[in-house]
Amino acid sequence: MKSIYFIIALCALSSFQSFGQTFDWVTNDTIEANLELNTTVLLKMEQSAIGNDTVTLGIEIIYNDLPAAWDGMVCIEGTCLGIIPPVGTTGTMTPISGAQTGYVRLTVNPMNGTEVAKLQIYVYDLNFPNDGDTATWLLNKTLSIEEGDAWGDLTLYPNPTSESLVIQTENELEHAEVYTLSGELVTKITDVSSGVLDLTNLGTGMYFIKLVQPNGLFAVRKVQKL
Repeated sequence: MKSIYFIIALCALSSFQSFGQTFDWVTNDTIEANLELNTTVLLKMEQSAIGNDTVTLGIEIIYNDLPAAWDGMVCIEGTCLGIIPPVGTTGTMTPISGAQTGYVRLTVNPMNGTEVAKLQIYVYDLNFPNDGDTATWLLNKTLSIEEGDAWGDLTLYPNPTSESLVIQTENELEHAEVYTLSGELVTKITDVSSGVLDLTNLGTGMYFIKLVQPNGLFAVRKVQKL
């Protein structure tokens, strides 16, 4: 009786070991990219079939917070979806085997945006939906003090500051954006008519302040919050 149980357990283990091994990644399953303004990039991840079987891979968009203003599309082996799809969108690749590879590719242009964004696509064997892995794109735009200086009469003071920041300029402002040094948007301040930015809620550290005019021109200054 024990030997029968052992054989059953061995068969179950053998099935479990073969399950989840129908495809593998040719490339990494995560891409981190620092995007340039108004520049289109292609970010591609490839998959290959394991063994001699033909594998048909499916995809599902499981996370997408890319700003609507960004341009781009998602393509997979055999077709392009035409847009950067919303969460829940699915698709099927052309079957792969042998030396053939499948792929998921993000084509993206942040336009004038400087947001941090993430896209995740679950890639799986259609015959075994649980046999899958997630492709992740981590995207940002790192600001720098030299970039986007739209005007020369801009002064921010006091700097460093513990509470508020006075904006001295003759240009009309539409809003202000506060970023970490790695380019992550912390807050957007729409009320700039007083010429004073309240930074009380910011933690101690260095930040980029991006000031934007109604015509889209902007300037960036580095500020220390005490």
